[in-house]
Amino acid sequence: MADWFIATEGVKIVKDSADLWPQIITAVSSAGAALAGVCLAHHFTQKREERAAAAKQASERLFIATELVFLLEQFAGDCSRVTHDSGYKDDNKQRQFSVKTPYLDLSKTSGDWRTLPERLVYRIRELALQQGEAELFITRLTEPKGVQGIIQIALYDVFKERQYHYTRLGVKAMIQARRLRKLTKLPVSQFDGQGWSTQSVLWRAWREKRADKAKQHRDEAAKATGESQ
Repeated sequence: MADWFIATEGVKIVKDSADLWPQIITAVSSAGAALAGVCLAHHFTQKREERAAAAKQASERLFIATELVFLLEQFAGDCSRVTHDSGYKDDNKQRQFSVKTPYLDLSKTSGDWRTLPERLVYRIRELALQQGEAELFITRLTEPKGVQGIIQIALYDVFKERQYHYTRLGVKAMIQARRLRKLTKLPVSQFDGQGWSTQSVLWRAWREKRADKAKQHRDEAAKATGESQ
């Protein structure tokens, strides 16, 4: 009797288990579908956030690039006016600069510098430092020397050095402005190809100033060699 009862219960359990399998499969399938849905939703949300972040970064990069392009090109234009500044004589017959010293004020930008490539940021910020060094050099050329405060260097040399350094700074500013335009796909200036454009004036002046500087170095070397003999 006991054996019959056990056998009957075993058959019943097996039958009940067989009836449960569809429910188990349905439950597992539902859980899997829910999990897959959550994963897909997270994936698409993440992609949307990435696209939104990329769009925001591109917008911020374009904003600061536009600010910097106009600042750099304005500075380059001001530098181009220094390239041939030979000055004028004041009432005391002293030569003075005709063109006001250009100044690159990067503090005028309000955009996010972090959206730009680090190397480009370095090159742009370096310009302000190089201008400071150039001004210090030019100032030292005009400092009074000797007991009587006599300037021991011809003013013509001061003007030549000023022309050289600001031509160099102007060319560098133009190069960085072009890199910013290329990075953000800003259109190039329609006047770049004109002979009177800032770009053309600076490149012509730079070739002249480099040739003059090379000749100056050769003359100084020859003079030093002659004095040592």
